[in-house]
Amino acid sequence: KLKPMTAIAKSDLFAPTNLGAIELANRIVMAPMTRTRAGEDGVPKAMHAEYYAQRATGGLLITEATNISPQGRGYAGTPGIWNDAQVE
Repeated sequence: KLKPMTAIAKSDLFAPTNLGAIELANRIVMAPMTRTRAGEDGVPKAMHAEYYAQRATGGLLITEATNISPQGRGYAGTPGIWNDAQVE
């Protein structure tokens, strides 16, 4: 049987909580999804910022993996953090 919307709205899903020292507005978490849209240089593009900004008010976002070296890339198109251009 389906619950009425009032019961869903009152669930703990929308209640504030803490994750260690981090205060969260709700208990919604978006799992990481690899976008594979960074250039061959591993520099994230404007679309990365837009993608995460569009989802930022929904809850906690766990972002995609970032490579710590060119040799550590599991597959093409993933962002890196091994040089200044990637971190800016």
